[in-house]
Amino acid sequence: MTTSHQNISRRKLLDTVVKYLSESATFMMRGRLRKIRDKIKDGKSKLLSAWEKLFRTHYGLRRFTYKKLADATKNFSNNRLLGEGGFGQVYRGKIHGKTYAIKKLKRLPKKMEAEIKILSTVSHQNLVKLIGYCIEKADTLLVLEFAPNNSLKYHLHGNQGNQVLEWSNRMKIAIGSAKGLKYLHEDCPHKIIHRDIKTDNIVLDNNFEAKVTDFGLALFFPDDVSHLSITIAGTEVYIDPNSGGHTSQETDVYSFGVVLLELITGKNTRINGTTIVDWARDPIRQALAGDHTALVDLKLKEYNREEMNRMIGCAAACVYKPFNFRPSMNQIIQTLEANIPVTNIWNENDSNYIQIDT
Repeated sequence: MTTSHQNISRRKLLDTVVKYLSESATFMMRGRLRKIRDKIKDGKSKLLSAWEKLFRTHYGLRRFTYKKLADATKNFSNNRLLGEGGFGQVYRGKIHGKTYAIKKLKRLPKKMEAEIKILSTVSHQNLVKLIGYCIEKADTLLVLEFAPNNSLKYHLHGNQGNQVLEWSNRMKIAIGSAKGLKYLHEDCPHKIIHRDIKTDNIVLDNNFEAKVTDFGLALFFPDDVSHLSITIAGTEVYIDPNSGGHTSQETDVYSFGVVLLELITGKNTRINGTTIVDWARDPIRQALAGDHTALVDLKLKEYNREEMNRMIGCAAACVYKPFNFRPSMNQIIQTLEANIPVTNIWNENDSNYIQIDT
């Protein structure tokens, strides 16, 4: 055999060996990957099982099957869709003749645990109640108390034709939602910061009683901590621009002040390219001096002037006062209910905080 034939034979043998080793390595890698996937799947299954046991036994929540909730929502029909956000969709569903809000979560179970924990430990008439849950494979759902009268955003900014949210109901909604927030800040076993207060997350019953909902961004605070330095969450216009990266009850107070501005003006949070907080600086100065013309919702034909002044003072104190000088939710409630004078939280000297760009 010539040298050239020998070289060809060697190359063929080498190619065969390389091919064999490559196929063997691929087979072994596939086997290892399969084992890793099986371990991950088994771990997820055990984690979900542990959470399910925790939710059922410790939190006393009712477990629903996915099929039950799919049937209740007509297979999650768009006709039953109540709303949608970064954490998932909320549907209207009927179970045993009673209507619930069914939240289908997009996020990972680790993110979901915070909402389950928070919702199951709070109990207040102005907070949406958690009824039960569903955890099946990749699907995670919450079953919540249903508020039949839609959201505050719908009544202020939705397509309502000639229907106007009356002033008495605006006051009721402001006081009710403030009481829900006060409970989270001051009356829970642990302080809870909501972190996403906005008109979308205030829902109403048929008597216009407000209920604060969507605790997806809520944060538990240790008893001995006043604020935490974390990434600020929430919806842009409602986020306090002067928080310095801190999350605390003062950042919720700022967001609530934006809601009060919407109740007073009937306007969206963005007006002609600017935020409602910046837009309101000059009108609110005029209103605090007694002229409501430029600030108050023109659709409001009648309102109680004294009540309006109290709400305007509360709104100004929430959004224009420096971070550490804002009122607590309890002070806001006491002011709105006329138990303390508005000058306790906003007086003439505070007008310097309303800086108007020239």
